[in-house]
Amino acid sequence: MASRGHLRSFVGALSATVMALILGVVLVGPAYADPPPPPGAPKPSDAAAQLASAQHEAEALTEQWHAAKDQLDARNEQAQRAQAAVEPSRQAAERAQAAEEKFRVQVVDKVTSEAMESGRLDELNALVLSDSPSDFLDQMTTLESFTSDQKAMLDQAQALVAAATEARTEAGNAVTRAQEAAAQARTALDEIGVRKQQADTRIAQAQQLLGRLSPAEKAARTADEGSPLGVVLGTSKGALALKAAMSRMGGPYVWGGTGPRGFDCSGLVYWAFKRVGITMPRSAASQASVGKPVQKSDLQPGDLIFFYSPITHVGIYAGNGKVLNAVQTGDTVRYSDLSRMKSYAGARRL
Repeated sequence: MASRGHLRSFVGALSATVMALILGVVLVGPAYADPPPPPGAPKPSDAAAQLASAQHEAEALTEQWHAAKDQLDARNEQAQRAQAAVEPSRQAAERAQAAEEKFRVQVVDKVTSEAMESGRLDELNALVLSDSPSDFLDQMTTLESFTSDQKAMLDQAQALVAAATEARTEAGNAVTRAQEAAAQARTALDEIGVRKQQADTRIAQAQQLLGRLSPAEKAARTADEGSPLGVVLGTSKGALALKAAMSRMGGPYVWGGTGPRGFDCSGLVYWAFKRVGITMPRSAASQASVGKPVQKSDLQPGDLIFFYSPITHVGIYAGNGKVLNAVQTGDTVRYSDLSRMKSYAGARRL
């Protein structure tokens, strides 16, 4: 429960951070004249090159942050399952222990009675001197004066002792698994904070570099690359997700955004497939493990296309060589020309 409270506090702070970033993107409008750069500042052309590098690094760090959140969700689920298994294991151990003790009393009563009646006290001495059920059985099995009934009872007692021992061991293992899963969840939560801080630093640098671009450079970054005219969409999950994503055309690129008012690249994919009943992982790299691989020559509308190694960008193929994606900071959800996109890494079909 403590980790859930920690997570809720963190998510609240994270929401405030993302809102601040959204406002930052909205408030950075096209300037009529760029302010003079401070001494030593890069020239506009240098700023454009540096922005491209900062954009890529910021996107990579943001995707790592998304992956850390996915890992946290998985670790929390694992911890909850492990914790839920503790109580049943403990109860099973208690039942096994009770059955063992009950049967042992029955054996003691029977053997004592028979020993008193027959005058053979070897069995009774073994019972009295034993320190544990196992010790008692070890002593009893060395005796030769057994009836067939007594042997059957001892066999059953041995089985009960073994079952109780196994149940106690499993209960202890369940507690250990729950503790380990909780520790892994705490580590995953810490990893989110590290990745988010790294991403925020690089995002801030990218925003500063964006503000140094000339109007012409800003326009070049967001230039229309055409639409996939004449494409007939099918009814596959991917095609339906593409239709959903098309409804957000022109929406702003927002770091960490999952819509509906702003997206980053993997956030757009996550949102679009969620609309058609598929919950995708949050990071582009994890999304690249969903579905089946598709050759570039066999792309169909709705296929996911991934870029860079390791994967840090994703879009949805829209047909006629166009990719619908949340492009970059300062840009929007729009079509990009696949032939002009860098570092193609593969495609998947759901």
